[in-house]
Amino acid sequence: MVGLVFTVGFAGYLMLDSQQELEQDPHWPILDVCLDSHSEVVEHYHVTLSIIIDGSAVAIPADTGIQDEFCPDGMRGIHTHDETGKLHIETPGQENGTIGAFFSIWGQTFNKNQLLDNQANSDFEIVMEVNGQQNNEYQHYLMHNGDQIEIRYQAK
Repeated sequence: MVGLVFTVGFAGYLMLDSQQELEQDPHWPILDVCLDSHSEVVEHYHVTLSIIIDGSAVAIPADTGIQDEFCPDGMRGIHTHDETGKLHIETPGQENGTIGAFFSIWGQTFNKNQLLDNQANSDFEIVMEVNGQQNNEYQHYLMHNGDQIEIRYQAK
């Protein structure tokens, strides 16, 4: 009987532990990129990101990922130069640039349940479109050169 209780308890612990892992964002290697100059760049492409909260466009700050706490004298693997929503993905090797990694660099939250400070609920949803097609990969979406990404927090 004690063995059965231990086994059931351990199985429950593993299930809870795996659920917590699923809800946490992975550590994407591109988060460790800090470039001193463009001479180190092997990969360089651009993505346009638009965020709309209940019908209003949100400006993505200029210089996000440039000379920040992690990279005080350079630029992160994903960064902005202006407020147009143009993301620059620049890396010294073939690094995967996910949209979630950009939000992490920005210090903001994005997943299927939250966009910035806005929570999905019975009245509002989070919708992501890539190049005009709905995409349910959310923070895990691997960005490609020329992508147009629109993320909306909208009424259902």
